[in-house]
Amino acid sequence: MTTSTKSFAITKRQVYEAWKRVKANRGAAGVDEETITEFEQNLPRNLYAIWNRMASGSYFPPPVREVGIPKKSGGVRFLGVPTVGDRVAQTVAKEFLEKLLEPHFDPNSYGYRPGRSAKDAVQVTRKRCWKYDWLFEFDVKGAFDNLDHDLLMKALRKHTDCKWVLLYVKRWLNAPSVSESGETRARNRGTPQGSVVGPVLMNLFMTYAFDRWMRRNEAACPFARYADDAVVHCATERKALQLKESLVKRFEACGLELHPEKTRIVYCKDSNRRGDYPHVQFTFLGFTFRPRRAISSSGTQFTSFLPGVSRDALTRMRQQVRSWHLARQTSGTLREFAQTYGSTLAGWWNYYSSFYPSALHSVFRHFDLALARWVRRKYKRLSRHKSRSRHWVAAMARREPHLFVHWRKWFANDRTMGAV
Repeated sequence: MTTSTKSFAITKRQVYEAWKRVKANRGAAGVDEETITEFEQNLPRNLYAIWNRMASGSYFPPPVREVGIPKKSGGVRFLGVPTVGDRVAQTVAKEFLEKLLEPHFDPNSYGYRPGRSAKDAVQVTRKRCWKYDWLFEFDVKGAFDNLDHDLLMKALRKHTDCKWVLLYVKRWLNAPSVSESGETRARNRGTPQGSVVGPVLMNLFMTYAFDRWMRRNEAACPFARYADDAVVHCATERKALQLKESLVKRFEACGLELHPEKTRIVYCKDSNRRGDYPHVQFTFLGFTFRPRRAISSSGTQFTSFLPGVSRDALTRMRQQVRSWHLARQTSGTLREFAQTYGSTLAGWWNYYSSFYPSALHSVFRHFDLALARWVRRKYKRLSRHKSRSRHWVAAMARREPHLFVHWRKWFANDRTMGAV
C-alpha cells in the first residue's frame, strides 16, 4: 500500500527521521517496558506499524508511565514516559508543529525552542535589570498538569486545520497514565511533563495566555519566559503591584494559578538605587540575581545587580560529586574519571560560568578535594598527608590540564588559585 492511498499524508521518511531523533535522545522504557535497543531489533516492522496506523487514522497512543522525581522545593513531580513507539509518533507531530508555530511564538519566549536557550533568557534579563528598577517574577503552579484542553485545541485550530495533527494531539492529551503502583488514571486536563509534544503545546498555550496578553495590555513591561517560568520588568513598584494583580486574574481565567511561593516583586538594588525592601533578589533558571560586587573599567568597585549560580544549584552539584564516591574507586585513574565525569563537569561550567563565574568555583574545588581524598586512599605514602595530596592534584592539573574543564580554564592563563 502506498502513502497516496492513506487517509493522511504522513510519509515513511517522516517516521524514520523521527525515529533517528528518538534514538539520539535515548530515554527510558514506557508501560510496555520495551527499550530503545529492543525496539530497534525489529525496526522495519515497528516503524511500518507506526506509519501505517498514523497515515490511516487508526493510531491510538498507549498510556504513559508515571515516574516520580523529587522537586527542588520538596515533594514529588511526576513525569510521563511514553513508549518508544509513541515517542516516534509524537516526534512526527512535533516536527510539524514546530515548523508551523515557531514563526508565531514571541521573541521573549525561550523555553524548548530551537536556537534559543536558558542562557539567552538570563542574558536579556540581566540587561533589563540594569534598566528597570522593579521586577515581577512568577511560576505557574502545576502548569503542565493543568492546561485546559479546550483552550489548547482552540489555540491550535487558529494555526492549522490539518486533520491528522488535530486528531492525534487530542488523543495524546486524553491518553491515560499508569502510576508506579499500577493504577490507570484518566486525563481530562494537562499534558504529561516528559512527552515529546508537551513542550511545544505548553508554548502554544502560554503564547495566548501570557505573551500576547502582555503585548496587548502591558507593552511597556518587557518580559522573558521559559515555559511556565517568567520575569517581567517594571519601572515602578506601583506598576509591579498592579501587574501582579492583573496576571493573577488573567491566569485564573485561563484555568491556571500562580505559585504563591514563587511569585514576588523584587527591587533590583545596586549602588544607584536606595532604600530597603523585602525582596532584593530572585532566582531564574538556576541563577540568583542579587546585588554583587563589581569593578568598573577604571578599577572602581561598585555594587551591580547581577546573576550568579544559585545556592540550590551549587548544593545539587556538590551532592552529585559526593554521589560519585571517587575516594572508593582506588583502582581508577584520572583519565578514567575524565571520561566518566568530564562531560558533566563541562556542562556545569559551560552553563553556570556564563555569569559571575567566581560563584561557581566552590563546586570545582569540591571536586578537586574529592580527588585529593582519592589520592590518599590510592597511594599509601600520601594516606596521612592532606596538604601533600592536594599538592599532588594541583601538580597533575598543571601537567595535564586537558583532563577536566576547570583545569583547562584555570591553568591555561597561569592562574594561581590552585586546583584545591
